[in-house]
Amino acid sequence: MSFIITTAFFKFVAIINGMKNILILTDFSKKSWNSITYALSLFQNEQYNFHLLNAGNRYENEWDINHHQETNLVQASAKKDAKKQIEALVNKIDTLKIKGNHTFIPILDEKNIVEATRNQIKTKKIDLIVIGANDIPSKGQITRNSISEEIITKVKCSVLVVPETAVYTKINEIVFPTDYTNYYEAKLLHYLTSKSCYANAAVRFLYLNKNSEILTEEQRWNKETLQDYFTEKQHSFHSEINKNFEKSIEQFINKMHIDLIVLAAKNLNLLEQILFRPKMATLDYYSKTPFLALHQSNF
Repeated sequence: MSFIITTAFFKFVAIINGMKNILILTDFSKKSWNSITYALSLFQNEQYNFHLLNAGNRYENEWDINHHQETNLVQASAKKDAKKQIEALVNKIDTLKIKGNHTFIPILDEKNIVEATRNQIKTKKIDLIVIGANDIPSKGQITRNSISEEIITKVKCSVLVVPETAVYTKINEIVFPTDYTNYYEAKLLHYLTSKSCYANAAVRFLYLNKNSEILTEEQRWNKETLQDYFTEKQHSFHSEINKNFEKSIEQFINKMHIDLIVLAAKNLNLLEQILFRPKMATLDYYSKTPFLALHQSNF
């Protein structure tokens, strides 16, 4: 069950037809707050409905029924606290100079985070999910059951993940890791870079392979398709042959001063090796570089 909270300091209006909708997942943490300020900075020249969702623990709906009576009082208290926190969050946003002309709609949902997110995607026509990387340590690997991973792989919507120490700067350089095996990537990325906040960014296509730089006929065709789509935009093609993809990404980000990592959500092979199951114990880009997983359903 979910509901919208209103406050005396914020007047919430009905969603304007045609206005884009962004869903921000919040747990009221420092990392979550950073994802909010980053999103507001990124979209400061546009107008959006920002839906601020605080949902239940992703496992709490799986509790044994015998535990329900024991937790009723705890749940009631948590619900009351969440209401106060989300009202305080909206008031805090209202003090920001970068709040712009956006509409903010706070939502509390008792369902687990994945189910609650799916419901919002379905009912609010969400274009993008924003989540603070509260499951990514500053140094080290993403945990196996990270919320970011579950949202990206289980919810059909593009996801922007913002690390706690990420600081917004104008998006000048985008890296798009690819293995040239997915023909739809060109249209997907071209649509993204037509948006005002990404329009002037240079796109660096980074081919990752563990053994060889030789492309199949299909891969060459997909690469040529990318070239055709980006003829009038600043772009370049690069290759990295390394068994550790994450090491290649790390070095490339530092060399090219990358502002944003963009991947196709359907490319699970790269997502797995770059974001979900890295082999290296220390990776700086987890703590400072936002990444955007593009889903076909949004384009």
